[in-house]
Amino acid sequence: MLTIPRTEREFSQLGEFFDLIGPERARRLHDAAAEIAKRLDGGTLWHVNSTAAGGGVAEMLHILLPLYRSLGVKVGWLVVGGDGRFFEVTKRLGTALYGSPGDGGPLGPAERRAYLDVLSANAGEMRELLGRRDVLLLHDHQTAGLVEILGGEVSAAYWRCHVGVDEAGPASDAAWDFLAPFLSGARGLVFSVPWHVPRRLSDHRVEVVPPFVSPFSAKNRDLDEEAVRTCLVHCGLAASAAGPPASGPLRVLRHPVRLVAEGTPSPGEPSLVQVSRWDRLKDMDGVLTAFAAHVDKGYLTLAGPDPLGIPDDVEQGAWFDRCLTAWRALPAATRRRVGLLCLPMADLEENALLVNALQRSADVVLQKSLAEGFGLTVTEAMWKSRVVVASAVGGIREQITHGENGLLVNDPADLTGFGTLLARVAEGEVDTGGMGTRARLKVLRDFLPDREVIGTARLLGD
Repeated sequence: MLTIPRTEREFSQLGEFFDLIGPERARRLHDAAAEIAKRLDGGTLWHVNSTAAGGGVAEMLHILLPLYRSLGVKVGWLVVGGDGRFFEVTKRLGTALYGSPGDGGPLGPAERRAYLDVLSANAGEMRELLGRRDVLLLHDHQTAGLVEILGGEVSAAYWRCHVGVDEAGPASDAAWDFLAPFLSGARGLVFSVPWHVPRRLSDHRVEVVPPFVSPFSAKNRDLDEEAVRTCLVHCGLAASAAGPPASGPLRVLRHPVRLVAEGTPSPGEPSLVQVSRWDRLKDMDGVLTAFAAHVDKGYLTLAGPDPLGIPDDVEQGAWFDRCLTAWRALPAATRRRVGLLCLPMADLEENALLVNALQRSADVVLQKSLAEGFGLTVTEAMWKSRVVVASAVGGIREQITHGENGLLVNDPADLTGFGTLLARVAEGEVDTGGMGTRARLKVLRDFLPDREVIGTARLLGD
């Protein structure tokens, strides 16, 4: 049931990273790592979550653990497993934490038993690995129960919440009714943005540590124009050009991409891209509706994971089908300016490279979420110096200052306001160059991995 993901042993770009952040930040990073190692006193800092691949937490841990090791900190990563009933409950919890009732099912005593039974089984396996000096850093609602189960058997247990809702409601209250009792023994709590901390946890020690991206990952590293074009050709969004086959990092482009389209972007035509899950909260069909009603110039690509590659998440298939139905109902001329792209999931590096290229090819990247924990797709696009047009929800508000380094619509349900912003960018009314430069500088300053290590040192420094 419990698994130990494999990660790179070392952060191979450490020297490049130090050059990027400069000597003062590099010194602070070394000092923070030394503080963590001293606090552990020979123990291990264990990160625990519920998946080794897919999703922002797993992506960050694949970056963070090699960085810690390169800095002399002993770390480990454990992934809890579960049965269908466990993940039914945690899916319901996650949806509720975003303020949505989801499937409308209960979060009562029976669900609590199913949840704790699975975590207790995982804890039995974890005890074979844990020592008294070890520290647990537990991620999200799938692991919160381990504070109660294992907190007294290690040096300290901390819990980190990556999701949340801007305004509490019945659904989120029900989720916190379920989770809060497990957290009484946590040494500290971590949230991505301050306004996601529920009032009932205000007496706990809380640190705010935003997520981060790596400049050197497949999703964010520099790609030249030829590499971007090769990826677009693979996606069916550009015509093939004569030349040698892809090599280097692009040799992984071997899995087919599913594109639903009747046209492709014309040279010089503004390109608008949203990369998200096919999910109600990402509102891909809302983006489609706003574009069709208000944007007369440009080509829109809605890209997400291929639902056929994730058969255990039927909701993604349903929301993709909803977008497909809306696309088919568009007038022919508008339909030719919209593509629905399903990215392969069989190779995560390939998937990441395609996302990288799609964002770099865009004149504007969209993120019209109805709710967000933080929104790493926004961070990724900003790192690539792209203007992002997004909803002012969750951690997106922490990243984008409207008119300074991106554009925000205050009401995520305001399709007219969102479409009007898109039209302004497509018509060239926005200084995309200056705004994109400021966006990249924001990520460089606030959302790179050294901030995570420094925040963790602060958290453990009690």
